[in-house]
Amino acid sequence: MGNPNFTRCGETYMSDRYLIARYNYTGKTTILPNNPATQITYDGCVELCGPGNAYYPWAETSATITTWVLPIMGTLLQAPFESNAFWRTVKAINRWIGSPISSLASILWDIEISGRCALYVDMSVPYNETPDVDSEFASMRDSFYILMNLNQYKMKPVISMTREAEGLLRIALFSTSLQPISRKKSLSQIRYRLAQELRSNRRRGVVPIFISTLWFVFALGISVEAAFGDVGSNLQAHTLAMGLFISWLPILILCSILDRNPVASDDIQRKLNKFVDVVCDSLLDVETRHDFITSFRDMPEAQRMAYWVDKVAAKASVIKGDYFCGFSGQARTRFHYGAAYAILTDIEKTYIAERGRGWLSNAREARAALVLGQVDRGFTWFDGRQLWQVGAAIFLVGGTSAGAFILSYNTPTVGLGCRTGGYMIFFVIALVLMVTEILTWWLTSPLRKQDLFHTHLETYSQRLEQNGQQRPKHTSFPGLAASKCVLSYLLSTIEEVVLSAATVAIRLIPSKRKKCKLEKVQLQIRDHFATLQNLTTRSWFQRAFFTPLECFNMIWACYLIFAQTVGAFNNCACMTSSWGSIGGYLDFTQFNVADSPLVVKYWIQGTVITCVIMSLGMSYIVLEWLIQAHLSTEDYKDAMAGLRRVRRFRRATHWVRYPSSLLVHAINNIMSACRLRHSSESKVLVWTKESHYQPTVGQSVMQLAHNAQHLPFHRMNERPRN
Repeated sequence: MGNPNFTRCGETYMSDRYLIARYNYTGKTTILPNNPATQITYDGCVELCGPGNAYYPWAETSATITTWVLPIMGTLLQAPFESNAFWRTVKAINRWIGSPISSLASILWDIEISGRCALYVDMSVPYNETPDVDSEFASMRDSFYILMNLNQYKMKPVISMTREAEGLLRIALFSTSLQPISRKKSLSQIRYRLAQELRSNRRRGVVPIFISTLWFVFALGISVEAAFGDVGSNLQAHTLAMGLFISWLPILILCSILDRNPVASDDIQRKLNKFVDVVCDSLLDVETRHDFITSFRDMPEAQRMAYWVDKVAAKASVIKGDYFCGFSGQARTRFHYGAAYAILTDIEKTYIAERGRGWLSNAREARAALVLGQVDRGFTWFDGRQLWQVGAAIFLVGGTSAGAFILSYNTPTVGLGCRTGGYMIFFVIALVLMVTEILTWWLTSPLRKQDLFHTHLETYSQRLEQNGQQRPKHTSFPGLAASKCVLSYLLSTIEEVVLSAATVAIRLIPSKRKKCKLEKVQLQIRDHFATLQNLTTRSWFQRAFFTPLECFNMIWACYLIFAQTVGAFNNCACMTSSWGSIGGYLDFTQFNVADSPLVVKYWIQGTVITCVIMSLGMSYIVLEWLIQAHLSTEDYKDAMAGLRRVRRFRRATHWVRYPSSLLVHAINNIMSACRLRHSSESKVLVWTKESHYQPTVGQSVMQLAHNAQHLPFHRMNERPRN
């Protein structure tokens, strides 16, 4: 049987009383009035019209390709891909398209971090000041920009989770007293040079991203105009719904104007590692370390600082060497937390939030506080505040998909069918991936077994020192590796089977060096299974659950777009909307063009919902890009001009942000009252024009005592000279 012709099939059905009596639909209908003479059941449709697809003619298919497929491809091609990294590109596409909620949540988290870096730099000096390029302000600007960039890289396993690793990065980023050995440049000059290289190597291409986004928006406008110019058309409705369904993609791609990747990520990684190694070498040098500690001898926290620097130096030998080991920006790596958030949160609650505007006024004290901090958790923690970004990602992806669902669901035949069911399946899978990722992240957090975890870290560090910094090939540690007794037994059994099969095969094949080959193969097999035995719970979930399901979801999204483009949904199963309790019939007078006045109402609802949510997402990204641009601008004079404009904008719109600030403070107070968060963790820096810092009595006394130590001293019996 060939492709069905539903127009001819409808004429046959409506003109034959026998067919009407046999296949008429008598159930409940929505939007359309019940009419057995024109409405046929699913079984009758298959029997009378056939089970095939009524594909669109090329004119309609090509119009859909021009209107939607090409803009979608153009938008995707502006994604922040890495050069000369084919498989990493494939994996990135698989994650972005297959798990858009997780990807968007991670990227929004990175944008939040870079936004906080920009805010700290802005608030470091008074409102009307933009110091010159040789100032402490400019140096601190470089420090926060470096921190923002190194947050995109994975860190050395296990050892990076220690408190000492975070402490070493603090010294590298904020200290000016540590003198690099065997180098004429100071640490501030090294940071300045590194920041300049990072800014100059930052991937351009913001204009093409904006153009591709406008192309997508223009295509959406054309589709909306075509749909509402031909109200009720099944083809126009579902083509528009397809565009609404994928409207989260330009938001995801637009995020890359903020969360940018470098032109050569491997080259930047080498420079960052070289920067860390310079600090490690300096701390390992006894004389240099002593001079560094001595520079804080007149500070109130001198003793604590000396103890902490010695403790960091003790781990410097194992931290040194390829500390950063892979680019993970733009949600490329699952469970990637980065180095920045732990540092930012700690310095905020220990120093910056309390002092507010002008916190860098006493640069020496500020740098000492930023270097010392609290360092209470290292880089191992899971923070529930990321759930704000998770909620925003669900809102953006779910909201844009909801518009497509509403429009397609309420276009006759009303009900859950191939298109609406397909949209729902995609979103549910993306949501399941997000929820599972959060649960896996939290349940496998090392902080759930703090004592055991830190004990294991100490043992691991000692092994590294004894092995000459050669990292063990197989490592596992508490928190990230759960009990896997059954899995371990299964792997051992498979290992023995594979070993036996490989051994028999080699022994049967004639060879001159049979014994040598046999030992080599056995060693490789045992080494491979040892690696599998030591995979963490996260790694097993990555291989067995996340990646396959993301791949399926990506293929499913491509299938939905392809099927709608060519008309593969034009069959009895899809047109009768028989997936749910509503539907299960086809009205031959409405399947092509629906004339119900309620159709327009639902079309408007679906279109408005998606367009509003997409506009909110894009507006937020563009706004953050404008606010944060002063931190990444290469020309310092232009950056300061941009900072002045940002301050004027923040001042003019402060009344808009004020309610949200009150909400954040209220939530923090509630969580502190319920003992869900320590009171020290509730300190949040809020943008203000003026400084409202009032030192406590204890702080004033400490400052007076510190100042008294530096007063000029004269003996009682000594007369002042004229």
